[in-house]
Amino acid sequence: MDNLEYLKQASNAELLIAQGKYDHAESILTRLMTVEMNDFDILRMMTVVKISLKKYKEAEDLCKIMISTFPDESFPFYLLANVYSVDRKFNQSLELLDTAIRIDPDGTHYHSLKAHIYIQQNEFAKALECANNALSMDAEDSDALNARATALVGLNRKDEAFETIDKALETDPNNAGTHANLGWSLLHKGDIEKALNHFKISLSINPNDLYAQSGMQEAMKAKFPVYRYFLMAMLRISNLTENYKWGFMIGGYLLYKFLINIAEKNPQLQAYVIPVIVLLVLFFISSWIFSPLMNLYLLTNPFGKYTLTDHKKLSARMVGVSLGFCLLFLLVYFIARLNDSVLYAALISFVLMIPLGSMFNPYLEANRKKLTTFSIVLVSVAVIDVILSLSNGVFGSSISFLTALLFIGYQFYANYVMIKE
Repeated sequence: MDNLEYLKQASNAELLIAQGKYDHAESILTRLMTVEMNDFDILRMMTVVKISLKKYKEAEDLCKIMISTFPDESFPFYLLANVYSVDRKFNQSLELLDTAIRIDPDGTHYHSLKAHIYIQQNEFAKALECANNALSMDAEDSDALNARATALVGLNRKDEAFETIDKALETDPNNAGTHANLGWSLLHKGDIEKALNHFKISLSINPNDLYAQSGMQEAMKAKFPVYRYFLMAMLRISNLTENYKWGFMIGGYLLYKFLINIAEKNPQLQAYVIPVIVLLVLFFISSWIFSPLMNLYLLTNPFGKYTLTDHKKLSARMVGVSLGFCLLFLLVYFIARLNDSVLYAALISFVLMIPLGSMFNPYLEANRKKLTTFSIVLVSVAVIDVILSLSNGVFGSSISFLTALLFIGYQFYANYVMIKE
């Protein structure tokens, strides 16, 4: 291949990348790399292609080659930060971006990505600062405008957030990410119908936008008034930093124990305290099973089922089966007046909705596998527990303590995994 043909093929690969034809670009770049392995532009394009095709390990290896070969180039550090952010290695990503910014302080995308990473850590003040830095270099950068809007929503400065999104839409009215961002901002505000409209626009532009798909799911479920209030509460909690989330969870548990103690020692206050305890328990249980139960509803919706991932569909069906067994056992117990073992079976069936409804929640595949394995063990022990209980005709069995221990352990471990992500 002569030099002119090499340059022509490289130009063709860049055009294919701009058109989103990554497979074709990859095959061309693979051939070019056999001719010249240390061409920075070829390595850069191939890394972008690998990231776009979700071949992250190959992209990471290419980034490291570029960094060792071209240590004064800022872009490889930015690309590697993108790769690490996919695996939730946020601290490493931020360090790489700091290096990229030291080499090239005017790299708009570097500040913008830094803002998006801080958003995922719920560090909204830092995210806003980074987004503003990016916008000081390019006032019309869509990524930076969207990051700024999201950070402002997290800081509860919603009016400024909507002004920023309006500017982003003026700059690029057909940006799927901006419409998805506006949809989520409207969800935070409680304006469900407008949120639905912008999620639809986003998905019409990019049907594979996961951010818009998840927003569409929540907006459709939020048409139910009870779920709407639940969603508002969950959105507020989701904006808390890691430490505050742990504080909320542990504080809720301590409040529960405190109220139980008051009810036991003060019978005259039970009429006032017990309803609060029930509401507190229902809130924490709903945080695990409400969403998958609503996903079960979406499975019956002609449009809604197409917004659910395969994992969410499976989780919703399993939660539905568990709920069905719970209702069946309750029906048998109250109609046939059988022993308390049937009531115990109903209780366990209800409790199993929690792991079945949440084991696919983690973003990282490795964490989903861990929670799935934990859930399989818990369900297996619980089923044996129920069989023993029914065969003995008593409430519980000799291994009920193990079921309870696994259930409590699952809750703490699942919370740990989700908060760390």
